[in-house]
Amino acid sequence: MVPQEEAYWFNQLKANAQGYNDRIDTIKKMLINKRGYYFEKPEGEHVILLYSGGVDSTTLIDLVASKWNAKIILLYIRRGSRNQQYEENAVDFFYDFYKNRYPDNIIDLVKIETDVPTRVNKEYFDKNRRKVMGYPMRNSIMWSLGVSQAVYLGEKYETTIRTVLVGSVGDDSDSPESGYLSVLSMSLHACICLGTWNFQVNAPLMDNSFKVGGMFKKDLVAYCRQNDIPIEKSRSCFEASEEPCGQCLACIHRMKAFQEAK
Repeated sequence: MVPQEEAYWFNQLKANAQGYNDRIDTIKKMLINKRGYYFEKPEGEHVILLYSGGVDSTTLIDLVASKWNAKIILLYIRRGSRNQQYEENAVDFFYDFYKNRYPDNIIDLVKIETDVPTRVNKEYFDKNRRKVMGYPMRNSIMWSLGVSQAVYLGEKYETTIRTVLVGSVGDDSDSPESGYLSVLSMSLHACICLGTWNFQVNAPLMDNSFKVGGMFKKDLVAYCRQNDIPIEKSRSCFEASEEPCGQCLACIHRMKAFQEAK
């Protein structure tokens, strides 16, 4: 395909938004018709929580432990990113932090290593498309890894793990790869591929399952400050530098959230 200008991909985003909520409702109805619910709060259950060390998933850990009393297995994917060393430092820091805060709820930190996205033929990818739309299937690949780990670790801990939680927030609502439609479609996909209809993938920060009054990054920063969570120790920057670059998209969104939270 001939490389396109950014405007082309922004138009694709705009087109994708048309009927977005209707498609969400369609998947919800499919899940409800099959099993009676589209998402059940996994209170007291074992869950897999995909953890990146960033603001969103760091806040999600606290809410899942404190509001649902869930037994949390954190899953970090060493995916070959430039910032992996510093991202993983944040993951290790908050694993210890939450293990001390919620010793009965933080069960394990699992790390798996695989390139996401694959490097094969990556050099041909349209940079404008990447900037606007993200890497193709990046999040769904990681969510699928979370689903497979739920099956494996259910056997390890002799329990049923039916829930994979991801850190998408309201800021991601127009994202093809991170939006709620993508999350719900992974629930449907997992049920079909596993041959069992109790499985669920959800982004509780996006649908406000916790009823904490906000679903955006700025709300999460405010929540962490109110609850003595050292959110400044989280890592969002894409670059391979000890100090955040302040210029990448992740840094820009993070700084905006911290400023708005003040």
